[in-house]
Amino acid sequence: MTRRILAALALCWLASGALAATLGGVTLPDTYAVDGRILQLNGIGLRTYSIFRVRIYVAGLYLVRPSHDANAIIASPDPKVVRLLFIHGGSKAEVQKHYLEGQAHDCGDGGCDPADQSDFERLLAVVPAVESGDTTTFVFANNGFKVLANDRLIGEFANPDLAHHMLDGFIGSHPPTRALRSQLLGLPPD
Repeated sequence: MTRRILAALALCWLASGALAATLGGVTLPDTYAVDGRILQLNGIGLRTYSIFRVRIYVAGLYLVRPSHDANAIIASPDPKVVRLLFIHGGSKAEVQKHYLEGQAHDCGDGGCDPADQSDFERLLAVVPAVESGDTTTFVFANNGFKVLANDRLIGEFANPDLAHHMLDGFIGSHPPTRALRSQLLGLPPD
């Protein structure tokens, strides 16, 4: 009888979403406020790097309404947030290298729109080195995006195309890892 009660309580706890914001010992808040709107955590994922699966950060995707459809999320006029909590530190040069790798991966052989390049270079200039426990937050809107480091604004980019590429870089067709994309979209692993 006691086992059944404990099992029922465990199922209720799981169904309540209590684990939804914790991954690998890292907890992200269930909500994120943007311009007076409360966004809900859609999914939480772990970014690993290299064949050694070095744990780099835990990311959370926050949306007005939950969705598993990457294209609909990217196209939505609603605000969106991707919040990274770093597990592994890196120098400014290492962080910039990952941004450049992401750009090359997202844009392919044809390259990105040259009109976006100056904003991307400005983004590279403002990204700081990171230490374990630091956060980077991308706040996406219709007209571009903001970047915060440890909840301090470090850059605003009135470039919807670059914002699209940045968000697509997490949940689109060329994410850092397929597992991270699935986790952020709240889907089962590929």
